[in-house]
Amino acid sequence: MRMELSEVVWLEEHDLSLAELAEISGLPIAVLEDLVAAGAIETRPLHGAAGSSPERFGGTAIRTARTAQRWIQDFEIDARGLVLALSLLDRVERLELQLRALRARLPDGRR
Repeated sequence: MRMELSEVVWLEEHDLSLAELAEISGLPIAVLEDLVAAGAIETRPLHGAAGSSPERFGGTAIRTARTAQRWIQDFEIDARGLVLALSLLDRVERLELQLRALRARLPDGRR
């Protein structure tokens, strides 16, 4: 499924429930709950909400959940493997951002 820029902006500005995340990502709620419990999918705090409020999700959670769904479908990875793979992917992305920032500080001839 290909998303338009307007859809991405809308998703970043709105919170989704667990059921909505399951529908958009194609993952069963039980798998999503496992990924949330393991910290592989981040929840958003609700503004001014009490601690007992339901979990809400944003665009980053959708991207992560869709990646997890593809890996389950393509590689038949279980929940524990997903948590490890997603954490490694996150680490690689953070290191790439750091590398780009450092390269931007170098003179043009040294990239």
